[in-house]
Amino acid sequence: MNKTWLEIVMPASLVLIFCTIMVFGLSVSGLLDSPGTNASESATTQVGGGCGVMDSPMGTVDSATIVSAGLLPEQEATLLAGTALFESNCAQCHAINEVVVGPALAGLNRRRPLSWITAWVKNSSKMVANEDEYAVKIFNQYQKQQMPSFQLSDQEIKAIVAYVEYQE
Repeated sequence: MNKTWLEIVMPASLVLIFCTIMVFGLSVSGLLDSPGTNASESATTQVGGGCGVMDSPMGTVDSATIVSAGLLPEQEATLLAGTALFESNCAQCHAINEVVVGPALAGLNRRRPLSWITAWVKNSSKMVANEDEYAVKIFNQYQKQQMPSFQLSDQEIKAIVAYVEYQE
């Protein structure tokens, strides 16, 4: 039985994609939230929580690393969702510690509040047009290359920020 590499890897990657989508769906629907935890509280405690979880020994975190990191189920779900969202929406132009087309994202949550990040991701051109000082600075610094607007929910953007924070 000679199976090619693709015949072996393809089913496994489809299962991984399916599981990631399912975990993300459960996370977004709120089924993975702990009882008594509200959205704003979980957003600030999703990653880290003072347990040293943010120190990632790897340059890139994959789902196996996240699952084996000893996180709470809701933390795992958020990071898995953030990983998938980052890869499908952000990785073409951004890296965590390197400038690609856009800026490196390490320290993002220390440079700007989540409300600013959310508004920027949803419509950066509006922020530049409204002359937001930091938005204009980034726009000019990166050769006036406009970041596309994304139709992501606030929860999805929080998951991406959690992933970026975990990667740091």
